Amino acid sequence: MKHIIIISGIIIAGLFSSCQETNGDFLDAPAKSTLDESIIFSTAGLAKGAVDGIKEPMGQTNSYRGRFIPYYGFNTDIEWITASETTNDAKTDLARYDTKVNNSEMNTTNNAWAMMYSGIERANICIRGLRKFGNPQPGTELGQLLGEAFNFKSDLLR
Repeated sequence: MKHIIIISGIIIAGLFSSCQETNGDFLDAPAKSTLDESIIFSTAGLAKGAVDGIKEPMGQTNSYRGRFIPYYGFNTDIEWITASETTNDAKTDLARYDTKVNNSEMNTTNNAWAMMYSGIERANICIRGLRKFGNPQPGTELGQLLGEAFNFKSDLLR
């Protein structure tokens, strides 16, 4: 019985120690479904998808078209929001150019400013990737995509 316990202890210890690899963790392997910047920005079709992704944040519900454009500066000599007389309404604060820090329309993580900065960040990634991994020459598709990324970035910075 004593020999069986010793032998089974050696076998269990061998099982636990056999999973170690001396060169590193064998479970660290790159995912086969991911692409890195060198592949994305050296291929025109993939780079086009990345450049088109610059525009995506602007279509979000609380973004530029959903919160900023409909209300900001709406009260003019020909237009007026009917609730502008109230002082505690976030939308009328935007219409009266009186946006405060605690404005519930603009202080969310997906508001117009956050989405604009997200688009600028995406444009910077595309510009860096196209310059580093692509060969954006004038007249080529990669050159056109680089110009689009610069154009979107300048539009967002206005």
